[in-house]
Amino acid sequence: MKTNLSQYIRLFRENYGGNPWYGDSLRKKLDDIQAEEALKAPAPGLHSIAQQVAHLLAWRRLLVERLKGNDNFQIQVNSARDWPPQELLEQKGWEKLLKELEANQNELLKLLEAESDALLERPLPDGKHAFRLLLDGIVQHDVYHIGQIGQALALLRSKQHVSAL
Repeated sequence: MKTNLSQYIRLFRENYGGNPWYGDSLRKKLDDIQAEEALKAPAPGLHSIAQQVAHLLAWRRLLVERLKGNDNFQIQVNSARDWPPQELLEQKGWEKLLKELEANQNELLKLLEAESDALLERPLPDGKHAFRLLLDGIVQHDVYHIGQIGQALALLRSKQHVSAL
């Protein structure tokens, strides 16, 4: 049975491509972004939208690996796996990054749908926390970065508007 887990599945669906209460879903936000906007830093020292998406995807990949039972997959905070370099993302391309995100969403939902509520109490590799913490964290992380992407896009487009004047 997955009464509680179904709420996480609903949140992942809604935040990715539904109609969340806070505004645009991740997919709706990203569908409005051109490659040149995605790959440009909105200001010196800030991450590009592509870097935000790659970062969000890195942590979702960690979740997928944990769901598969791979406790060896790690992400060091502020590493190249956590925040891929801009040059790497330029080589990869915006469209490929979006396809990777979509594939991750599909795999994540498939893995979650195969689980029961018992997953929520399964210990994480640290032995101190339950899987529920990781699910909560990734849902919150996604929402946070949807907002960051919106801010970066607004900054980029306001600069374009000023440049056009």
